[in-house]
Amino acid sequence: MYANKMALAVKVNGRVLREFDGNSVRIPFGSEFSLLIKNLNAVRVQVKVSIDGTDATDGTALVIQPNSEIDFKRFIKNGNFEKGNSFKFIERTDSVEQARGIKIDDGLIRIEFQFEKPYQSPGLLWNNQWDWNRHGSPTIGGSVLTNITSYDVSYSATASTNSVLRSATANSNTAHSVEAQSANVVNDAGITVPGSENNQKFTQASWFPLETEKHVMIMKLLGESAGQKVVEAVTVQHKPKCVTCHKVNKANAKFCSNCGTSLNII
Repeated sequence: MYANKMALAVKVNGRVLREFDGNSVRIPFGSEFSLLIKNLNAVRVQVKVSIDGTDATDGTALVIQPNSEIDFKRFIKNGNFEKGNSFKFIERTDSVEQARGIKIDDGLIRIEFQFEKPYQSPGLLWNNQWDWNRHGSPTIGGSVLTNITSYDVSYSATASTNSVLRSATANSNTAHSVEAQSANVVNDAGITVPGSENNQKFTQASWFPLETEKHVMIMKLLGESAGQKVVEAVTVQHKPKCVTCHKVNKANAKFCSNCGTSLNII
């Protein structure tokens, strides 16, 4: 999923899941998953994550550097930046519904993000206009103008009232092709619960000013596909590109449909 210079994907066993209808993925019940979030902008971004309506970032925000990504793997609870429980998707059975009820945002992953406010260089007015009658021709290296706001690039870590987190560096994974298998069943409703212990670590990052506009992306997790329960994650298919004529072929093709070159290069 892509919007406003941000990309969001769900991963199972290190593989990116294929999207359906632009906003949902099919995932086997009982699977642990992670969220691949990529910042395609030229400035930093703060990201808050909620799953099934529950704040997965514990009142903090993930900081993603420009043109970088993080693989968010676990709940952050009680300020524990050293370890926590992985995200695990389970079926919302009758017994689960009786115990916790049904929530309107069950199965929904929501990320809310704000980009860093661009650095305002001294010598540029907020409205980006120059009063020629009052100030004359602008000069380089002159005195600081009045009514100009600029930001110190060495942002103060104490300026923020909330903790901001930066994820440890994560390596990106190449998406592979896995065929979807199914078994007869009907229920597609699921929820995310605490899974196994995960040692993904986070560190505090310095505060920085944000743009006022907030953006939101929403992804839905389903445990069903075409009336059948998903028993293996439906991942992104890799379409091989011919080394000879550069034609992009079908994912299951063994030879290029254009020139006949083998697509399995050893």
